[in-house]
Amino acid sequence: MLPSRLLLVLLGTLLPTVLWSQTGSIAGRITDAANGRPLGSVTVRVVGTYYGAIAKRDGNYQIKNVAPGTYTLEVSLIGYVKIQRTGVRVAPNQELTLDFKLTETSLTLGKEITVIGERPLIDVEQTQSVRRIGREQVEASVVKDITDVVTQQPGVVVANDEIHIRGGRSYEAGYLIDGVTAQDPLAGTGFGLQLSAAAIEEVEIITGGFNAEYGQATSGIVKVRTKEGGRTYSGSGSFRRGYLLHTRSPQNGDVGQTFATDVAEFSLGGPIPGTAALTQNASPITFFLNAYGAWTDGIAPEAARPTDLRSSLFPSPLFTLRPNNTLNGLVKFAWNASPEIKLTYSFNGSGSVSQNSRTLQTNLEYVDPEPGYQYRFQNNPNGAISYNNLNLIHTFGFQHTVSAATLYEVTLSRYFARLLADGNGLDYPDYTEPQDIPGVPAEYYETGDTNRLGMIPGDGFYDTGNGEIWHDHFIDDWGIKAELTHVPSETNTLKAGAELHLQEMQLADIYKPWLGPLGLNNDIYHVNPAVGAMYVQDAVQFKGLVLNVGLRYDFWFPGALADDAIEQQLLPTITSQTAADYLDHTVGLFGRRMKSRISPRLGVSHPITNAQMLFFSYGHFTKWPRPQLVYAKLDPQQASSSYQTYGNPDLEPETTISYELGIKNQLTEDDALTVKVFYNDKFDYIQRRSVAYSDPRYAGRSFTTYANGDYARNRGLELEYEKRIGRWFTGGANLTYSLTTGKSRSENPFNAALGGSEETLREDYMPWDKPLQGRAFAIFNAAPADAPFGIAWLGNSQLSADLNIGSGKRYTPALFTGDTLANGRPVYSSDGITYYSAIAQLKWWINLKARKFFQIGTARLTVSVEVENLLDVLNSEIINPATGRAWEHGDPTPLGWNDPIYPDLQAPLDPYPNNPARYSNRRNVRVGMEVKF
Repeated sequence: MLPSRLLLVLLGTLLPTVLWSQTGSIAGRITDAANGRPLGSVTVRVVGTYYGAIAKRDGNYQIKNVAPGTYTLEVSLIGYVKIQRTGVRVAPNQELTLDFKLTETSLTLGKEITVIGERPLIDVEQTQSVRRIGREQVEASVVKDITDVVTQQPGVVVANDEIHIRGGRSYEAGYLIDGVTAQDPLAGTGFGLQLSAAAIEEVEIITGGFNAEYGQATSGIVKVRTKEGGRTYSGSGSFRRGYLLHTRSPQNGDVGQTFATDVAEFSLGGPIPGTAALTQNASPITFFLNAYGAWTDGIAPEAARPTDLRSSLFPSPLFTLRPNNTLNGLVKFAWNASPEIKLTYSFNGSGSVSQNSRTLQTNLEYVDPEPGYQYRFQNNPNGAISYNNLNLIHTFGFQHTVSAATLYEVTLSRYFARLLADGNGLDYPDYTEPQDIPGVPAEYYETGDTNRLGMIPGDGFYDTGNGEIWHDHFIDDWGIKAELTHVPSETNTLKAGAELHLQEMQLADIYKPWLGPLGLNNDIYHVNPAVGAMYVQDAVQFKGLVLNVGLRYDFWFPGALADDAIEQQLLPTITSQTAADYLDHTVGLFGRRMKSRISPRLGVSHPITNAQMLFFSYGHFTKWPRPQLVYAKLDPQQASSSYQTYGNPDLEPETTISYELGIKNQLTEDDALTVKVFYNDKFDYIQRRSVAYSDPRYAGRSFTTYANGDYARNRGLELEYEKRIGRWFTGGANLTYSLTTGKSRSENPFNAALGGSEETLREDYMPWDKPLQGRAFAIFNAAPADAPFGIAWLGNSQLSADLNIGSGKRYTPALFTGDTLANGRPVYSSDGITYYSAIAQLKWWINLKARKFFQIGTARLTVSVEVENLLDVLNSEIINPATGRAWEHGDPTPLGWNDPIYPDLQAPLDPYPNNPARYSNRRNVRVGMEVKF
């Protein structure tokens, strides 16, 4: 027995050594692709591991003791295009021979990568949460524009047409098109400028751990890279028509109605003739053009659509053909003037005219939190407010490779945005008060007094007049940005940059213009602030470890209006203490006051095993306060209001401290799983606060202003799985569970000061908090020679489908009190304490897209069918707090709602709650054709 036991012990001791010895190796030779000479000092490494080697002077390299498995091999040398070879399989006790030929380059400096084999599903060495969606995936998805692409990604939540990334407010994300901001700070929306899906080369969405080069964002970054023309001519033209094919209802008045959408698009790109002779390397100037137009009837029945939509901003009838109209265009030129110099110029422009009130978000004192359909004007759609939105971006880029290790880029930009909201083309002096006129013949009800009958005052819909606001603002932003990249070695990349934006902003906002020369309330200001930043970051690789560390310095000059308001102290909310604080929090420079903030960033990734990478990120992220919170009513000569809310020039930036920890698992060459946990601590949120004074001039009067001090927290878990099978299948699934709570829900929570309620010190759920979000998608490709299911004509086609599921909207529940009114109506009301404590019913929908390709000579014809919400699932958008879903006839309703079973009989009336916008997108089928050449 003893010898046998001793043998087992020895075998157990030796087994790990024997298994460890079963390793393989990778060897080969690296040469210059142009002349075949050997290249020394080339770094060859196995991505995501400790394995690597440096090529000798004769170009030979060898990586020893590599554990068996499938890897990605990266070959890099300063001055050459980096190569990644995927699917490298190492067998035990064998040496794999791989030779490489490197192509010399001067412009990309590590940015250009040649992939041999299938592109890796994930970047295992990335220290941030980033999703990259390429052109092919965009084309395969059911998307119309950039917003649709962004909202399909994990960590992104959509509520009331607002995009929230990882628990942040809609304005907290940063939006960049070709490196230039595309966000209108006065509108409070996400993308100010829209792009069609066909103009997009790649979309990058960073939801955590973004580097120091990105600023003025506290929740995430959305980067869009537009297409460029090539050395050969190519183009496309397409037309799609869509219809809402949802189940109709006599109650909604949409039986027999058509809800059509038309989308037309054209693209063209290639070299400009004769420009190749301008340079010695015969590189022509290339161009790319894209024009896009979309016109839709919207969700309202024909009788509730404007018959005479007018635009005060766009004279062309193309902007007023339907209730919702969008046109945008892109012109882009690129020129490699020499092997070291590249110049680019692009112009992006978009314009839209609609009656969607969500076009102007979180900006006014009076913002309807519901979807943007103006329901009360259903009987008078020509009197509703129309929103005219113009966005223009000019970008000029200069890129110069100084040496094989140094590159700098300079970008000049101009971003102009204007938003005009008016009474369907009327100027504010021409407004009339909206009226709900009783029906003819009049309807009466018994009052209980035998000598008197009551007359029902109307149906709650406006029959004449205009909406309540007139608003006009613009921003003109001129920017310059310079970035320097230096690569002292293959394992170290230094980057530094600076940017400056000189801005001009003007806002005029009038509420109820028919009441006096400038309405009941108004605010008018014209300011010239300046913002800028400087940053430095360093990325270091050392035996599998990746360290990314950075520091960002942001600065802001509020401008003369803010400085003068502090100095003159003419407003009741600016006291001597406020002025002293402002001077303490700013420094004098160039004759103005400046605020600044430093933000550190850190990212680390480290291999756990040959197929697992652990990553961690930490950072401070700031965003300067939105202009209307700073400048509102600072000019006493221009602004007046029955209820004064003044801006505060001494506001500090809202700040997020973010932590993220995750594991990336490359299960196989075609399977990847990523697990992340994150925690975002948000503080210095801005909230409206009441101000009390002992000054006898203001005795008995109430004033409010904005102040920092509130906070919020967002924490969650993300799971993401990706799968690939050859070239015929790509799919994946993601699931996010998160909670977002905070002390403040907005800068103006429930108009607390107006209603007399006290601010709460506890944490409540944020209105946009949606704990559960998930998506699964699949893309099937059939080659021309394939015959899926034995059916030949199904070859040369593509089918994509995605399932979306998520929590419903948060709402404050209305509970049955046990009481009933005199007419028998049960009383439902909220407790007024627990806000947004309930979640509406689960939302889910399925999208489908099928494409069939036909080759006609050198051109390709594509016939497509897209279906949104395939099963026509009713997903609630306006929540009945008594039921937790959208209202249907017979449902109980809270007090304050006009219930058709227990109708209100005295003015003012609200319409019955069968708003067609109470459900989100119904089934929409689009059929289209596209020609590519």
